[in-house]
Amino acid sequence: MAKNSVSIKDVAAAAGVSTATVSNVFSGKKPVKDELAAKVRKTADQLGYHMNRAASTLRSGRNQIVAVLVPDLADPFFTSVIREIESQAKQDGFEIIVANSDNDTENERSRLDALLSWKPAGLVIIPSTDELPTRLYDAKSDVALVLADRVKDMSLADSIKIDNAGAGAIAAKYLCELGHRHILIVASDESIDPIRERVRGAIEQVAAFGGTADTVTVGNRPEAGADILSHWMDRNARPTAMIALTDMTTLSVLTCLAERRLDVGTDISVVGFDDYPWMVARRTPITAIQQPVSQIALSIWQRLKLRMDGDTSAVSAIELQCTLKIRDSVKPLRSLRDKSSPSNSDTIPIGSDTAEPRRKPVH
Repeated sequence: MAKNSVSIKDVAAAAGVSTATVSNVFSGKKPVKDELAAKVRKTADQLGYHMNRAASTLRSGRNQIVAVLVPDLADPFFTSVIREIESQAKQDGFEIIVANSDNDTENERSRLDALLSWKPAGLVIIPSTDELPTRLYDAKSDVALVLADRVKDMSLADSIKIDNAGAGAIAAKYLCELGHRHILIVASDESIDPIRERVRGAIEQVAAFGGTADTVTVGNRPEAGADILSHWMDRNARPTAMIALTDMTTLSVLTCLAERRLDVGTDISVVGFDDYPWMVARRTPITAIQQPVSQIALSIWQRLKLRMDGDTSAVSAIELQCTLKIRDSVKPLRSLRDKSSPSNSDTIPIGSDTAEPRRKPVH
């Protein structure tokens, strides 16, 4: 049977269910038992049926599509957030389409135009720079909008981000409390506000302890970043500790140290960023600043769902807190080795309200 000729009635007849059941399976409007839904999807695949989203939108009067635009799909943080959003969206009967700007403003503009051409019910965007695409200001009246992660202008729409200064500060404070006074901060791109804030938070903490903090910017590509970092180390005194401010810069740091045959946790202490399985699947597990990925995604979806449902209240700026996962990649200096330090299983929160959102009305 040709794909274009297969209808919802054909699928229903072949699966032995009603057309309403088939519709609910693909639209998510009403729950269908997992076993029955699997049977319907298998039958649809065998027949080559694909739901006509345009026709469905005309019938229902509402598009069940949410668009997500991120700076870099090669970055595990963004894909982790997308996966969590997709899970939330599916529960509420929405499908998501994803586009990647590749940290390029021209790409961002064209991808945004392409996504908006689908006339999605909602749009989530993690901007590639501090400057929001001008198209967003025009599109706000036509689509529910939530901004995430890299958010400097919080007046346009609901926004969700972490306390970036606090994220840098918690790592620097921990290192300083263990005696480190010469710390290298490894940043990806200081033209982006979240990275600048992480750098600022770390530098202020090191200064408070009377230490010195250098900063090197290495970009978003681990191999190229490792080369830049190695070049820096050839020309400067070796720090006793490093703080990487993104997951990609963490890989740059680890690659550089491996190439120089320096043992993490013995020759030099390292604090990474984000927390993925590979960080513990090592001879020396990595101490890491952990972003609350699930809560970020949940907050994004909750705000977007409210806006898609017609909420017109003042925009909300939600700031979430990170925690520090303590492992073996950070050691005290020799003078402090006999003093007690947090155990490897400890988690240190930023502030007293770990990962709790603070909502600030923005006027």
